[in-house]
Amino acid sequence: MVADEVRKIIDANNKQFSEGFLKGDASITASIYAGDAVVFPPDAPMIQGRGAIEEFWRTVMASGVKGAELTTLELSGDGDYLHEKGTGILRVHPPGETPAEQRIKFVVVWKHTADGWKNLWDIWNASP
Repeated sequence: MVADEVRKIIDANNKQFSEGFLKGDASITASIYAGDAVVFPPDAPMIQGRGAIEEFWRTVMASGVKGAELTTLELSGDGDYLHEKGTGILRVHPPGETPAEQRIKFVVVWKHTADGWKNLWDIWNASP
């Protein structure tokens, strides 16, 4: 069972991730990732390292993703690693197009680092 204090930290990290989209600032979104994190975007190569992940999210934001709302369904684990299962909604508004929403499902592995709990592995795909 994950302690309430740790759950609050993960929730705060997810809120910070979403805040980056609202502000259009990929550095805020990327700040929740560990330095050696890996992102597994759908139908694309793995993105490795926080700098590359920040650039990835910057490109995603420029393509029209303006919001990301994440909901944790389960958070479990112990020691220095946790795993999170959740759902989300991406709010997309590409220039000149009608706004839309994309529902997603995700799994994240969190790692306790010297800088606190950081997203180590992040994978998601579309959800009906």
